Amino acid sequence: MSVPVTESIGKARWAQGEDDETGLEVRIPCALPDGVRPRELTVQIKDGSILCISHKETRILQWRLYAAVSDEVEWRIEDDNVLVAELEKKSGAPWSCLLDLPMRADDELLTPIAEIDRMFRTQLPVLPSIEDSESEDAAKQASGQGEADKNGKAGDAGAGGEDDLDKLLDEVAKEVTGKEPKESDGEDDSTAAFIKAELENYRVEEEEIKKKLAEVEATLNSSTDADATNTASEQKNILNKMVQLHSQCRAIRSQPSTLENFLKCTQLDLQKARVNIGETGENEEEEYQSDKERELNATELMTCGLKFFEDQDIKGCLHFLRLAAIHHKHEQSTLLLYNIYSQLQSPRGAFLLMKRALDDSAPSAAVNQKVGELYDQGARHFLPLFPAAIYFYQRAAKLGHVNGMLSLAQLWLRGATASSMLSEEEVEAQQSIPKYHAWLQKAMDRGCGSAYFVRGCMHIKGEHGMAKSYAAAKEYLDAAASAQPEILRRAPQIPMMLEALREEEEKSAKPTQETTSTPASTTKTAAGPAGLAAPGAAAKPSDEGVKVTSSVARLNALSNKAAGSSGSNGFMAPRPVSESAAMRARKGLGSGSRSKAFWERACVASVTMYSVYTLAFPIRIILLPFFYSAISGIIESIPWLANGNADLSMF
Repeated sequence: MSVPVTESIGKARWAQGEDDETGLEVRIPCALPDGVRPRELTVQIKDGSILCISHKETRILQWRLYAAVSDEVEWRIEDDNVLVAELEKKSGAPWSCLLDLPMRADDELLTPIAEIDRMFRTQLPVLPSIEDSESEDAAKQASGQGEADKNGKAGDAGAGGEDDLDKLLDEVAKEVTGKEPKESDGEDDSTAAFIKAELENYRVEEEEIKKKLAEVEATLNSSTDADATNTASEQKNILNKMVQLHSQCRAIRSQPSTLENFLKCTQLDLQKARVNIGETGENEEEEYQSDKERELNATELMTCGLKFFEDQDIKGCLHFLRLAAIHHKHEQSTLLLYNIYSQLQSPRGAFLLMKRALDDSAPSAAVNQKVGELYDQGARHFLPLFPAAIYFYQRAAKLGHVNGMLSLAQLWLRGATASSMLSEEEVEAQQSIPKYHAWLQKAMDRGCGSAYFVRGCMHIKGEHGMAKSYAAAKEYLDAAASAQPEILRRAPQIPMMLEALREEEEKSAKPTQETTSTPASTTKTAAGPAGLAAPGAAAKPSDEGVKVTSSVARLNALSNKAAGSSGSNGFMAPRPVSESAAMRARKGLGSGSRSKAFWERACVASVTMYSVYTLAFPIRIILLPFFYSAISGIIESIPWLANGNADLSMF
């Protein structure tokens, strides 16, 4: 059985319940082949999340849903071509989209690595090599010493050294960028300032490490206590490791800026931060403390960790979350660890997050989405860089993550990260409205309610190349409200804006209709028979200076209706053309209203009489003996009524 390729949900729509409701309804336009009756279809769930629609051996549709659902399916055909399937989610968590649909690896919308490398070369300047920096430092020290000897003032020599250092950094930045400092405002170019600041950071960090290393070596040489010696020895190993990692980072930053070099430098920087807090291992490790812990799965370990977190036992919480993240590669535990370690000012969470994001053996869309957000907004260890954000957002989007697609759409719309160092010209050069719409369409193809909402708002405002349209906006907003019911509650102003757009379209359409109907009425009046126009001309006012409008003509026609209805020629005069269809409709509504009022009064009177008759039943029972007594005399006076054996032949 051949499986059809799924590219989009098309015109299908779906709805889910609010909060923790598990109900799910999918409406799929389904054109049945000729000769196929609805009862011959087979609708079933396979592997817990695959919706299959088949006819005998032909597979009509096969969708992998966002999450697992129950195997029982209730379905029906409406309007001859819409299949409605009612499903039950196994979890009450809301779905962000309908389909779990990864992208093709060769999708044209994906930005290639070569283009990302080009962005890195333009946005992440290369630092000068270590050899050039060392030679410049030596020249600086020599010039500073010569100036001090010449002036004979040590204080002036120190100040001269600092000035020479600033000049050195400016010269290095100018050599790398190839630009002269701006003399008009006294400020460096942004790229030169970035290079200068990064060189200064590397220099200060190296000096601090070497200074601390000299203190530890002095302690080792002078200490006689065994414990102090062991502590100093461990500190020396840590500092030596930091010096090694620092040199590696500095060497990579002197190489051409590419995605590969950027990722290497980031991982080394995170490793150096871990070594600084005493974690010298290459990877994070966590051991099980009992066989009971070993038997728990990832979700159960995370649940135990959250329970310890509620009890404010951070150590126990970290233990169980680390077990889930390290041994089971649990993405939710990894995200929780990053948040907790960030609050503790520890780099271990960022290290685990980056390592999990780059793990291609078990790729995680949620973790890549989080790293993309960090490079988009900027955070500790994550410099806001446009190409880095694109790379990690794309890794999430390739796996079918609709939030990654929406983030890419916003990124291309802005042309820069949320906190950017780019100039306005560079931002405008990177903006791409076609890519914005394309990524938004990718999310809508998977049934993303947020994407429907964004497109509906675009039609309300008429922005980003979309025309104002009440019908289109309402269609997309209705789809968004059914897919994600809470989305309109978070934006209560949108329904009011939609209603304002409807009124605006009605007002703009009304003058057009009036303008179109006025010439038509004039033409019909002028084309009428001469014999019929004569009475109207006789009734025309004597004042020729007064202009007769359509309203005056309509009044004249109504006043002459009795006279014109039965003339000497004996035929019925036609309805004046000046009387509009709205007037006739108003008359029909008036007669209908009178008829409705009559029947309402008749119904009220009938119900009242029947109610009185029903409520008077006890009174009738009481009066019945008196009634029989009253008519008994009459019955006795009539012989054939009183005598049951009377001869009735005479009658």
